[in-house]
Amino acid sequence: MKNNNPIKSLAARPIMRNLLFIVLVFSLGGCLEKPSPAPFMGETMGTQYSINVLGDERANQAQIEKRLLQINAVFSTWLSDSELSRLNDASVGEKIAVSSELYDLLEASAELYQQSDGYFDPGIGRLIDLWGFGAKGGRIKPPIRAEIEQAFLQSSIKHLVLSDGLVEKTKAIQINLSAIAKGYAVDEVARLLRADGINDFLLEIGGEVFASGTKNGEPWMVGVEHPNNEEPIAIPLKDRAIATSGNYRNFFIWEGEKYMHIFDPKTGLPANNDLASVSVIHPRSALADAYATAMMAMGSVRAIEFANQHKIATLLIRIEGDNYQIIKINLP
Repeated sequence: MKNNNPIKSLAARPIMRNLLFIVLVFSLGGCLEKPSPAPFMGETMGTQYSINVLGDERANQAQIEKRLLQINAVFSTWLSDSELSRLNDASVGEKIAVSSELYDLLEASAELYQQSDGYFDPGIGRLIDLWGFGAKGGRIKPPIRAEIEQAFLQSSIKHLVLSDGLVEKTKAIQINLSAIAKGYAVDEVARLLRADGINDFLLEIGGEVFASGTKNGEPWMVGVEHPNNEEPIAIPLKDRAIATSGNYRNFFIWEGEKYMHIFDPKTGLPANNDLASVSVIHPRSALADAYATAMMAMGSVRAIEFANQHKIATLLIRIEGDNYQIIKINLP
Protein backbone atom coordinates (compact mmCIF):
# COMPACT_ATOMS: atom_id res chain seq x y z
CA MET A 1 0.00 0.00 0.00
CA LYS A 2 1.35 3.38 -0.94
CA ASN A 3 -0.34 5.30 1.88
CA ASN A 4 -3.47 5.41 4.00
CA ASN A 5 -4.98 8.26 2.01
CA PRO A 6 -4.93 7.19 -1.64
CA ILE A 7 -6.36 10.11 -3.58
CA LYS A 8 -4.13 12.47 -1.64
CA SER A 9 -3.69 14.51 -4.81
CA LEU A 10 -7.41 14.51 -5.41
CA ALA A 11 -8.01 16.68 -2.39
CA ALA A 12 -6.50 19.50 -4.40
CA ARG A 13 -8.01 18.76 -7.79
CA PRO A 14 -11.31 17.47 -9.14
CA ILE A 15 -11.55 13.66 -9.33
CA MET A 16 -13.60 11.10 -11.01
CA ARG A 17 -21.59 2.60 -9.03
CA ASN A 18 -24.17 1.69 -9.06
CA LEU A 19 -27.37 3.68 -9.29
CA LEU A 20 -28.94 3.20 -5.92
CA PHE A 21 -31.21 3.88 -3.12
CA ILE A 22 -31.04 7.61 -2.42
CA VAL A 23 -34.79 7.75 -2.73
CA LEU A 24 -35.84 10.98 -1.12
CA VAL A 25 -34.64 14.54 -1.03
CA PHE A 26 -36.33 16.73 1.54
CA SER A 27 -35.61 19.61 3.89
CA LEU A 28 -36.10 20.61 7.47
CA GLY A 29 -37.87 23.89 8.08
CA GLY A 30 -41.52 23.11 8.47
CA CYS A 31 -44.33 25.32 7.24
CA LEU A 32 -42.19 28.47 7.16
CA GLU A 33 -39.86 27.04 4.55
CA LYS A 34 -39.74 28.93 1.28
CA PRO A 35 -40.94 26.97 -1.73
CA SER A 36 -38.14 25.40 -3.70
CA PRO A 37 -37.64 26.23 -7.36
CA ALA A 38 -38.02 23.34 -9.74
CA PRO A 39 -34.66 21.69 -10.45
CA PHE A 40 -33.36 21.69 -13.98
CA MET A 41 -32.80 18.25 -15.41
CA GLY A 42 -31.23 16.41 -18.31
CA GLU A 43 -29.69 13.16 -19.48
CA THR A 44 -26.09 12.02 -19.28
CA MET A 45 -24.01 8.84 -19.00
CA GLY A 46 -27.01 6.63 -19.69
CA THR A 47 -28.96 8.11 -16.79
CA GLN A 48 -30.47 11.41 -15.66
CA TYR A 49 -29.19 14.37 -13.71
CA SER A 50 -30.97 17.04 -11.70
CA ILE A 51 -29.70 20.24 -10.10
CA ASN A 52 -31.64 22.27 -7.54
CA VAL A 53 -30.10 25.75 -7.30
CA LEU A 54 -31.68 27.90 -4.61
CA GLY A 55 -32.43 31.52 -5.37
CA ASP A 56 -29.83 31.78 -8.10
CA GLU A 57 -30.39 31.94 -11.84
CA ARG A 58 -26.72 31.95 -12.82
CA ALA A 59 -26.41 28.20 -13.37
CA ASN A 60 -25.33 27.65 -16.94
CA GLN A 61 -26.99 24.42 -18.06
CA ALA A 62 -25.38 24.54 -21.51
CA GLN A 63 -21.92 24.72 -19.92
CA ILE A 64 -22.79 21.85 -17.57
CA GLU A 65 -24.04 19.63 -20.39
CA LYS A 66 -20.95 20.38 -22.46
CA ARG A 67 -18.75 19.26 -19.58
CA LEU A 68 -20.81 16.10 -19.07
CA LEU A 69 -20.41 15.24 -22.75
CA GLN A 70 -16.66 15.68 -22.41
CA ILE A 71 -16.56 13.35 -19.39
CA ASN A 72 -18.66 10.73 -21.18
CA ALA A 73 -16.34 10.89 -24.18
CA VAL A 74 -13.43 9.97 -21.91
CA PHE A 75 -14.85 7.35 -19.55
CA SER A 76 -17.77 5.64 -21.28
CA THR A 77 -17.58 1.93 -22.06
CA TRP A 78 -20.76 2.26 -24.11
CA LEU A 79 -19.18 4.59 -26.68
CA SER A 80 -16.87 2.61 -28.94
CA ASP A 81 -14.78 5.72 -29.68
CA SER A 82 -14.41 6.94 -26.08
CA GLU A 83 -10.88 7.29 -24.77
CA LEU A 84 -11.42 4.42 -22.33
CA SER A 85 -12.79 2.16 -25.07
CA ARG A 86 -9.71 2.86 -27.18
CA LEU A 87 -7.51 1.94 -24.23
CA ASN A 88 -9.47 -1.28 -23.76
CA ASP A 89 -8.92 -2.09 -27.44
CA ALA A 90 -5.16 -1.55 -27.21
CA SER A 91 -2.83 -4.51 -27.45
CA VAL A 92 -1.04 -6.02 -24.47
CA GLY A 93 2.37 -4.38 -24.04
CA GLU A 94 1.47 -1.30 -26.07
CA LYS A 95 2.24 1.98 -24.29
CA ILE A 96 -0.72 4.34 -24.77
CA ALA A 97 -0.59 8.08 -24.16
CA VAL A 98 -3.85 9.12 -22.48
CA SER A 99 -5.34 12.42 -21.38
CA SER A 100 -4.46 13.75 -17.95
CA GLU A 101 -8.09 13.28 -16.95
CA LEU A 102 -8.09 9.56 -17.71
CA TYR A 103 -4.58 9.06 -16.34
CA ASP A 104 -5.42 10.77 -13.04
CA LEU A 105 -8.51 8.64 -12.51
CA LEU A 106 -6.68 5.42 -13.37
CA GLU A 107 -3.92 6.40 -10.96
CA ALA A 108 -6.45 7.17 -8.22
CA SER A 109 -8.21 3.87 -8.92
CA ALA A 110 -4.94 1.95 -8.63
CA GLU A 111 -4.30 3.59 -5.25
CA LEU A 112 -7.84 2.76 -4.13
CA TYR A 113 -7.22 -0.83 -5.20
CA GLN A 114 -4.24 -0.92 -2.85
CA GLN A 115 -6.01 0.82 0.00
CA SER A 116 -9.05 -1.46 -0.17
CA ASP A 117 -6.95 -4.63 -0.42
CA GLY A 118 -8.29 -5.21 -3.91
CA TYR A 119 -12.00 -4.82 -3.16
CA PHE A 120 -12.15 -1.76 -5.40
CA ASP A 121 -10.97 -3.00 -8.78
CA PRO A 122 -12.10 -1.36 -12.02
CA GLY A 123 -9.96 -3.84 -13.96
CA ILE A 124 -12.74 -6.45 -13.92
CA GLY A 125 -14.40 -5.32 -17.13
CA ARG A 126 -14.14 -8.79 -18.67
CA LEU A 127 -16.11 -10.28 -15.78
CA ILE A 128 -18.72 -7.51 -15.95
CA ASP A 129 -19.22 -8.12 -19.66
CA LEU A 130 -19.21 -11.90 -19.19
CA TRP A 131 -22.16 -11.67 -16.81
CA GLY A 132 -24.01 -9.28 -19.12
CA PHE A 133 -23.83 -6.30 -16.76
CA GLY A 134 -21.71 -4.11 -19.02
CA ALA A 135 -22.02 -2.32 -22.33
CA LYS A 136 -22.07 -5.58 -24.31
CA GLY A 137 -25.03 -6.84 -22.26
CA GLY A 138 -27.63 -9.11 -23.76
CA ARG A 139 -26.55 -12.38 -22.13
CA ILE A 140 -29.49 -14.74 -21.60
CA LYS A 141 -27.84 -17.40 -19.43
CA PRO A 142 -25.23 -16.99 -16.68
CA PRO A 143 -21.69 -17.98 -17.66
CA ILE A 144 -20.28 -21.36 -16.78
CA ARG A 145 -17.49 -21.75 -14.25
CA ALA A 146 -14.82 -22.34 -16.90
CA GLU A 147 -15.67 -19.02 -18.58
CA ILE A 148 -15.52 -17.23 -15.23
CA GLU A 149 -12.14 -18.72 -14.40
CA GLN A 150 -10.72 -17.69 -17.76
CA ALA A 151 -11.99 -14.12 -17.49
CA PHE A 152 -10.80 -13.91 -13.88
CA LEU A 153 -7.21 -14.51 -15.00
CA GLN A 154 -7.40 -11.30 -17.07
CA SER A 155 -9.35 -9.15 -14.64
CA SER A 156 -7.50 -6.79 -12.33
CA ILE A 157 -6.15 -3.27 -12.42
CA LYS A 158 -2.91 -4.71 -11.03
CA HIS A 159 -2.18 -5.66 -14.65
CA LEU A 160 -2.06 -1.99 -15.61
CA VAL A 161 1.23 -0.06 -15.61
CA LEU A 162 1.05 3.73 -15.24
CA SER A 163 4.09 5.90 -15.91
CA ASP A 164 4.42 9.56 -16.91
CA GLY A 165 1.10 9.79 -18.73
CA LEU A 166 1.53 6.43 -20.44
CA VAL A 167 -0.65 3.37 -19.77
CA GLU A 168 0.33 -0.21 -20.54
CA LYS A 169 -1.65 -3.41 -20.08
CA THR A 170 0.39 -6.45 -19.10
CA LYS A 171 -2.64 -8.70 -19.62
CA ALA A 172 -5.69 -8.29 -21.85
CA ILE A 173 -7.76 -6.63 -19.13
CA GLN A 174 -10.78 -4.44 -19.73
CA ILE A 175 -11.23 -1.35 -17.56
CA ASN A 176 -14.72 -0.40 -16.39
CA LEU A 177 -14.94 2.80 -14.36
CA SER A 178 -18.69 2.69 -13.72
CA ALA A 179 -18.10 2.42 -9.96
CA ILE A 180 -16.48 5.86 -9.88
CA ALA A 181 -17.29 7.77 -13.09
CA LYS A 182 -20.66 9.24 -12.06
CA GLY A 183 -19.10 10.40 -8.81
CA TYR A 184 -16.39 12.13 -10.77
CA ALA A 185 -18.99 13.79 -12.97
CA VAL A 186 -20.83 15.05 -9.87
CA ASP A 187 -17.60 16.56 -8.54
CA GLU A 188 -16.96 18.28 -11.86
CA VAL A 189 -20.43 19.80 -12.10
CA ALA A 190 -20.17 20.97 -8.49
CA ARG A 191 -16.87 22.62 -9.37
CA LEU A 192 -18.46 24.46 -12.30
CA LEU A 193 -21.36 25.73 -10.16
CA ARG A 194 -19.06 26.99 -7.45
CA ALA A 195 -16.79 28.64 -10.02
CA ASP A 196 -19.85 30.65 -11.07
CA GLY A 197 -20.36 31.77 -7.48
CA ILE A 198 -23.24 29.37 -6.77
CA ASN A 199 -22.86 27.84 -3.32
CA ASP A 200 -26.30 26.51 -2.30
CA PHE A 201 -27.38 23.62 -4.50
CA LEU A 202 -28.28 19.96 -4.53
CA LEU A 203 -26.86 17.95 -7.43
CA GLU A 204 -27.65 14.37 -8.43
CA ILE A 205 -26.43 12.20 -11.30
CA GLY A 206 -27.79 8.67 -11.53
CA GLY A 207 -28.19 8.36 -7.76
CA GLU A 208 -24.91 10.08 -6.82
CA VAL A 209 -25.73 13.14 -4.71
CA PHE A 210 -23.74 16.21 -3.64
CA ALA A 211 -25.19 18.85 -1.31
CA SER A 212 -23.47 22.23 -1.29
CA GLY A 213 -24.17 24.89 1.28
CA THR A 214 -27.61 24.86 2.84
CA LYS A 215 -31.28 24.89 1.96
CA ASN A 216 -32.75 28.05 3.48
CA GLY A 217 -30.19 27.94 6.29
CA GLU A 218 -30.67 24.25 7.13
CA PRO A 219 -28.64 21.26 5.95
CA TRP A 220 -29.88 19.50 2.90
CA MET A 221 -31.48 16.21 3.87
CA VAL A 222 -31.53 13.00 1.88
CA GLY A 223 -33.16 9.73 2.73
CA VAL A 224 -31.55 6.32 2.32
CA GLU A 225 -34.14 3.70 1.48
CA HIS A 226 -34.80 1.07 4.13
CA PRO A 227 -35.13 -2.49 2.74
CA ASN A 228 -38.30 -3.33 4.68
CA ASN A 229 -40.25 -0.26 3.53
CA GLU A 230 -39.83 1.65 6.78
CA GLU A 231 -39.30 5.40 6.71
CA PRO A 232 -36.12 6.37 4.82
CA ILE A 233 -33.09 6.95 7.01
CA ALA A 234 -32.46 10.69 7.12
CA ILE A 235 -28.93 11.95 6.46
CA PRO A 236 -28.11 15.69 6.78
CA LEU A 237 -25.61 16.93 4.22
CA LYS A 238 -23.66 20.13 3.91
CA ASP A 239 -20.75 20.29 1.48
CA ARG A 240 -20.79 16.51 1.34
CA ALA A 241 -21.63 13.78 -1.15
CA ILE A 242 -23.47 10.54 -0.49
CA ALA A 243 -23.27 7.38 -2.55
CA THR A 244 -25.16 4.17 -1.83
CA SER A 245 -24.54 0.67 -3.09
CA GLY A 246 -26.92 -2.18 -2.31
CA ASN A 247 -28.46 -5.48 -3.31
CA TYR A 248 -32.04 -5.63 -2.09
CA ARG A 249 -33.35 -4.54 -5.46
CA ASN A 250 -30.55 -5.37 -7.88
CA PHE A 251 -29.87 -9.07 -7.34
CA PHE A 252 -30.30 -12.40 -9.08
CA ILE A 253 -30.32 -16.10 -8.24
CA TRP A 254 -27.49 -18.31 -9.53
CA GLU A 255 -26.87 -21.92 -8.55
CA GLY A 256 -29.50 -21.51 -5.84
CA GLU A 257 -27.80 -18.53 -4.18
CA LYS A 258 -28.62 -14.81 -4.14
CA TYR A 259 -26.00 -12.57 -5.76
CA MET A 260 -25.78 -8.82 -6.27
CA HIS A 261 -24.72 -6.83 -9.32
CA ILE A 262 -21.46 -5.93 -7.57
CA PHE A 263 -18.42 -8.13 -8.01
CA ASP A 264 -16.15 -9.62 -5.42
CA PRO A 265 -12.77 -9.11 -7.11
CA LYS A 266 -11.31 -11.83 -4.90
CA THR A 267 -13.43 -14.57 -6.49
CA GLY A 268 -14.48 -13.23 -9.88
CA LEU A 269 -18.10 -13.84 -8.87
CA PRO A 270 -20.85 -11.38 -8.05
CA ALA A 271 -20.77 -10.66 -4.32
CA ASN A 272 -22.84 -12.68 -1.88
CA ASN A 273 -22.60 -11.48 1.72
CA ASP A 274 -24.57 -10.12 4.68
CA LEU A 275 -24.89 -6.51 3.51
CA ALA A 276 -28.10 -5.05 2.11
CA SER A 277 -26.55 -1.65 1.41
CA VAL A 278 -23.65 0.67 2.14
CA SER A 279 -23.93 4.46 2.09
CA VAL A 280 -20.78 6.57 2.25
CA ILE A 281 -20.65 10.29 3.01
CA HIS A 282 -17.52 12.11 1.83
CA PRO A 283 -16.44 15.57 0.60
CA ARG A 284 -15.76 14.01 -2.83
CA SER A 285 -18.51 12.18 -4.64
CA ALA A 286 -15.97 10.10 -6.54
CA LEU A 287 -14.57 8.70 -3.32
CA ALA A 288 -18.01 8.14 -1.80
CA ASP A 289 -18.85 6.24 -4.99
CA ALA A 290 -15.75 4.03 -4.92
CA TYR A 291 -15.75 3.36 -1.19
CA ALA A 292 -19.43 2.33 -1.18
CA THR A 293 -18.78 -0.19 -3.95
CA ALA A 294 -15.69 -1.61 -2.27
CA MET A 295 -17.32 -1.97 1.14
CA MET A 296 -20.41 -3.58 -0.35
CA ALA A 297 -18.18 -6.29 -1.81
CA MET A 298 -16.37 -6.78 1.52
CA GLY A 299 -19.28 -7.83 3.70
CA SER A 300 -20.05 -6.23 7.05
CA VAL A 301 -17.05 -7.38 9.12
CA ARG A 302 -14.42 -6.09 6.72
CA ALA A 303 -16.49 -3.02 5.83
CA ILE A 304 -16.78 -1.96 9.47
CA GLU A 305 -13.06 -2.44 10.00
CA PHE A 306 -12.26 -0.51 6.81
CA ALA A 307 -14.57 2.42 7.65
CA ASN A 308 -13.13 2.70 11.15
CA GLN A 309 -9.54 2.39 9.98
CA HIS A 310 -9.91 5.14 7.38
CA LYS A 311 -12.43 7.26 9.32
CA ILE A 312 -15.03 7.04 6.57
CA ALA A 313 -18.55 8.21 7.45
CA THR A 314 -20.69 5.19 6.62
CA LEU A 315 -24.21 3.85 7.04
CA LEU A 316 -24.43 0.05 6.75
CA ILE A 317 -27.61 -1.98 6.54
CA ARG A 318 -26.79 -5.54 7.54
CA ILE A 319 -29.03 -8.54 6.89
CA GLU A 320 -29.83 -10.50 10.05
CA GLY A 321 -32.17 -13.36 9.17
CA ASP A 322 -35.46 -11.76 8.18
CA ASN A 323 -34.48 -8.43 9.76
CA TYR A 324 -32.03 -5.62 9.13
CA GLN A 325 -29.57 -3.87 11.42
CA ILE A 326 -28.61 -0.22 10.90
CA ILE A 327 -24.94 0.43 11.67
CA LYS A 328 -23.62 4.01 11.73
CA ILE A 329 -19.87 4.59 11.63
CA ASN A 330 -18.36 8.05 12.09
CA LEU A 331 -21.84 9.55 11.83
CA PRO A 332 -23.69 11.60 14.47
